[in-house]
Amino acid sequence: MKKVLLTALAAASISVATAQNSAVNSAVLNHKNGTLDKAQADINKAIEHPKTKDKAKTWFYRGVIYQDMIGNPIYGKLVDDKTPEVVLESFNKTVEIDGKDGQFGKQVPERLQMLYGQVLNQAVEFHNSQNWDQAIAKYDLASRVNPTDTTAVLYAAYASTAKQDYPGAIKYYDKLISIGHNTEDVYKAKIQLMQETQASDDALFATVQEGLKVHPNSVYLMQEELKYYLKNDRADEAMARLDKAIAADPKNASLYAVKGNLQERKKDIDGAYASYKKAIEIDPNNFDAHYNLGVLEYNKGSEFNNKAAKMDYATYQKKGKGLEAQAKKHYEAALPYFEAALKAQPEDRATLQNLQRVYTRLGRTADADRVAKQIKQ
Repeated sequence: MKKVLLTALAAASISVATAQNSAVNSAVLNHKNGTLDKAQADINKAIEHPKTKDKAKTWFYRGVIYQDMIGNPIYGKLVDDKTPEVVLESFNKTVEIDGKDGQFGKQVPERLQMLYGQVLNQAVEFHNSQNWDQAIAKYDLASRVNPTDTTAVLYAAYASTAKQDYPGAIKYYDKLISIGHNTEDVYKAKIQLMQETQASDDALFATVQEGLKVHPNSVYLMQEELKYYLKNDRADEAMARLDKAIAADPKNASLYAVKGNLQERKKDIDGAYASYKKAIEIDPNNFDAHYNLGVLEYNKGSEFNNKAAKMDYATYQKKGKGLEAQAKKHYEAALPYFEAALKAQPEDRATLQNLQRVYTRLGRTADADRVAKQIKQ
């Protein structure tokens, strides 16, 4: 009798386990047939039952079923905004149980890539409607789905900036740098946001130095470094660094343009002229060198004009016309530099404004009006 009883109990146990496994199998079959509501009901039962809740197959199909309901025209209403989280949890649990190379674990990467696309699309929709909080939440989730991805993190930084959450945006730029997306633009954006939040000079300088290690020839970063050196009476250090960089890379026009800028700040105008002209010699399309030479010439012209304007009538009659003639020569010299700068960067507003001033000074009213229209566009 004891043997018969044990056999009966074993049979009952097999029956219960089979019943629960059939819930998973039924979920799989209903998913295959496209009846996702039934598949959802079956997999929800299986995920709660002690006999199947620790099975990789259960978790994998939970993820698959819920994922395929996202955006489904019929069954999409049965899931909510938290569904992508459920899907991610399910696939992570699948790998935890089955390993990366198991029957179900090895299918997860493709499904995660699909989930990443779904979540990113949701984020973009919120972004386009300027719902920044929801967009950022979705970008965060997309980044969790694919931790090595940079797109979601970058756009989270953009959304945080648009929301004017500058400290939040800085954290996203830090994350980008940490995962290898350390472009010059990333450092530039971070520095500008740090300036908006009135970060300390030392913190800014540390970020600039970090950026220069990756982008040693970045004009923007070198200029920011120069600002720090000059503000802290360290111009000689800046010049020494520039000269060393030029010695290592003598054909780099940008380095000469930055050196010219530093020489201007140190009131070495002749040296600045020489450096800017060297930059143009190396790179005839160098914007900074053309623009700054235009400014130097324009400012010289203005100095002569201002002297003439301050003269009394008698002095002006003797010397004023000569000063104005000298001013005109410098305005004429500035013109080709500003025109070349505009050719290099056709949308630069400061260049357009300076061109308008030069044309006006030279009496070229039609050209001044033409540029004024460009500025207003």
